[in-house]
Amino acid sequence: MRRTIAALTGATVAALMVPALVTAAPASAQTAKTAQAAKSDPVSALKRQFRTHRGVKLTENTKIVGAGKKQRAIFTRRNGVLEFGRSGLVASDLTTKFNLPTQDGELKGLFTPSRTISLKGVSYTSGGIFADSMPEGKKWLRGRGDSLSLVSAVQQIISTVEPGTLKATLAHTGARRPGGTWDGTRTTVHSGTITLGELFKVSPSVRAMLGAKPTGRSATLPVTWKIYIGSDQLVRRVVSSYTESTRGLNSTELTYVNDTRYTGWGTKVTVKAPPAGQVADFDELTVGADQPEDPIRELLTN
Repeated sequence: MRRTIAALTGATVAALMVPALVTAAPASAQTAKTAQAAKSDPVSALKRQFRTHRGVKLTENTKIVGAGKKQRAIFTRRNGVLEFGRSGLVASDLTTKFNLPTQDGELKGLFTPSRTISLKGVSYTSGGIFADSMPEGKKWLRGRGDSLSLVSAVQQIISTVEPGTLKATLAHTGARRPGGTWDGTRTTVHSGTITLGELFKVSPSVRAMLGAKPTGRSATLPVTWKIYIGSDQLVRRVVSSYTESTRGLNSTELTYVNDTRYTGWGTKVTVKAPPAGQVADFDELTVGADQPEDPIRELLTN
């Protein structure tokens, strides 16, 4: 989402004594250049952070604006830690809070604060939309998936802790400029646009969120972004926005603006699953028949 210089006389003597080394010098020089380039590459800098029980702190603000009559908006705040292993992201522990529009009636109870722990392809959520549906004595709802998902409708769609996502997004850079100081380091902000279809191809978290490959207008949905990269080539901030539309009898339009900050790269992190006795599965829930399938859309567009 970052030199050893041979003495001229020494290099000359070596060239005179061993002519064969002359042909090897360009390769050696090229190796040095490649190593230096790798150190200045954000993707390589990210991969160097992939160490067991190390991670980064995350803070995120999201604004969701509806196209209804009153132009109401939901604000969310999410914070916690991400844990890395040798191959990349392996776990997370994140808490989400909502700041809802006024006069939201019964739906307000669906947006209570929640904490989600994700590891080994399993997520555990405490609080949130299903808090009142949990069986007695249970605090955590278990969900299973093929990959660790950090993305939902209220979270950052561009996950720059995924090397493939970071590389593909930066390939669409249209402009660069000074980005100010974040997490104690001066940054350069890269900006551009990438489509939802392109993100689906490269991002495990987007594939987990969508479930199915976007087609038609959805595949070409533009996601505008800004990525702030520090002098050590690590990402410090990501801002993205996109507008989701549906067409039909109940046409709606929602705009998502996500602002994610990364601090404390290299922080020691060990995420653990909650006690087994406090965990319930979806088939144990008591869910009311009148609960909306998409409470965010209903809240913002009705």
